[in-house]
Amino acid sequence: MELYLLDENAQRMKILPEYESLVWRTGLMTSSADLKVLISCFNDISKATYLERSDTDTILFINSKKVIDKTGERGCYLSAYDPVELLRRRVLFGTRDFSHSRAEIVRRLVDAGFNRVANTPSQLLPSGSRLIELFVNRVANDNAGAHLGESLTCQVSWGNVYEHIESILEGMPIRFFSRFATASERHILPVLYEGKDLTQEVIFSTKYGDLFDVEYSFESVDRKNVAVVGGQGEGAARIVDHATMSSLDVPYGELWIDANDVGTDDGNLTIAQVRSHLRTRGIEKLREQPCEHALMGSVSQARFQYGLDYQVADRVSYEAFGQRHEDTISEIEEVFEKQNSRINITIGTTYPTIRQIVERN
Repeated sequence: MELYLLDENAQRMKILPEYESLVWRTGLMTSSADLKVLISCFNDISKATYLERSDTDTILFINSKKVIDKTGERGCYLSAYDPVELLRRRVLFGTRDFSHSRAEIVRRLVDAGFNRVANTPSQLLPSGSRLIELFVNRVANDNAGAHLGESLTCQVSWGNVYEHIESILEGMPIRFFSRFATASERHILPVLYEGKDLTQEVIFSTKYGDLFDVEYSFESVDRKNVAVVGGQGEGAARIVDHATMSSLDVPYGELWIDANDVGTDDGNLTIAQVRSHLRTRGIEKLREQPCEHALMGSVSQARFQYGLDYQVADRVSYEAFGQRHEDTISEIEEVFEKQNSRINITIGTTYPTIRQIVERN
């Protein structure tokens, strides 16, 4: 793997020589890197705007550069994050009502963050476009599925564009990141990736040495493991079914779900198909319940390789401490130190946590 420093036009300036340490974190909504190299590299780093790896199509925006030359400590340090986080610097003007798919709402929020606003005082926006340099004014979908296609009705108000996008994607197995639009075109494209269900293909196991240095945590309040789902109809004519999350050790928790959009009214579904859809909806809603539920540890690349067999936002299985569970990969941390490297994995979404929900209310 080579590391490249890029200028403000995303053109390669330099290949960084051997570095002392590199930590590259890839998350659902945040990606970042921390790098330490020799002091002699600072002149090049001081002129760089972006950081690129040779083995991935993603890039990071350099937000911090520091050099230390003191007794007992010498080195040049760099920190960077995904360019989509530059949307934190864009204001959403006004209050907007949305009734679109989740992916379309994100597209419109990004567009609102780039476009000039009419009737805005000139001292706020003195000229022309609000487009961030090099950004493509569109959002691409990678592996769009039910979550990105789900229709939402919501209202968002004045504030930070990126935080509104976070709230739209919160709790979903969806990664929001950026990459170059094409292999040859040095323009930055915001991307939505909906994770795949790999629970049958990728099963990390402590027994087979896939996981080590493991920490497992589970915290929930009033969490249910049985969903009772009601479809179309009234009274005794209403179709009702249930779905169970057997992996959760909660004996008597029941969650009511009103799914009156699912039924036979359009004539396209049989009763059996309706029941199947209701059970699927039940499992989805059970998985969306707030909790802190995560396994963290180092992951071997012997049986399953990051970037080839799985990536952030995919849903996988794991076996540890005599139990088997399945959850979303919420973060991958790659650590490179001289000739050594390791990959740390976090399986399980830890938001919205109980504390965040209480604070938000």
